[in-house]
Amino acid sequence: MIENTAIAIETTDNRLELLCEGYTVSEPRRVTLARAIDLGADDATLVTLRDSVRVSRQPTITLPALRYELLSRGRGWAKSPQKGPAKAWGERVDKGYQVGPGRWSVGATDGFRRKDSYNWVVKHIAVGAETWTIAD
Repeated sequence: MIENTAIAIETTDNRLELLCEGYTVSEPRRVTLARAIDLGADDATLVTLRDSVRVSRQPTITLPALRYELLSRGRGWAKSPQKGPAKAWGERVDKGYQVGPGRWSVGATDGFRRKDSYNWVVKHIAVGAETWTIAD
């Protein structure tokens, strides 16, 4: 039984090294990719996870707040581009906005003239039997 575990770990390490070869991959992202390999993710899913800007192992993801929001009169927001009752707002959390799948615009103003925004596309992705969330 111990031999099978050693073979599984060796296979995970080999796939992880092949996946990350030639790319700059942070240590937390390597842990996430190793978890995905252990869950049986296919190669296309692994490449998507490696190349995504943000990855969350939960059904929601936290998009970062922008710099102007931190100023004394600054304000920030995360909103979906839909109009009317379909419009949704991200929930403010410690370092950003917690959102689910869809298109999101995260913006901030300094309270005077400066304003900034960034658009995200958030998707669910099936990793084995789990559902993770990615943002690009």
